[in-house]
Amino acid sequence: MLEELRIEAVPTRMCGTRPFFVTRSRGQGEHTDVSLWYLVPARSDAITWHDSGEFGAIRWLALDQVLAEPIRTLDPHMHRFTRKLQHDFRCARSEVDADPQT
Repeated sequence: MLEELRIEAVPTRMCGTRPFFVTRSRGQGEHTDVSLWYLVPARSDAITWHDSGEFGAIRWLALDQVLAEPIRTLDPHMHRFTRKLQHDFRCARSEVDADPQT
């Protein structure tokens, strides 16, 4: 994140330093890409620069907006990642609501 967006990656309470999501994609020939997806808190106004050699543009989307976006315009795993994130947030919220100590 520091290299690509010039912001520091800070672990979340939900995942800590562990990946939240892992994907595997076939590249050309025998090549396989493995991507580790992390949850990192960041305010949208904190990102004021991006590496234009890596990204054509950046934009912030709410989770429902991600799912409304055609998959061809996003990373091919983004909808699956977003559904997992929504599910895990709902589960975490339910646990907090059910715990009288919180």
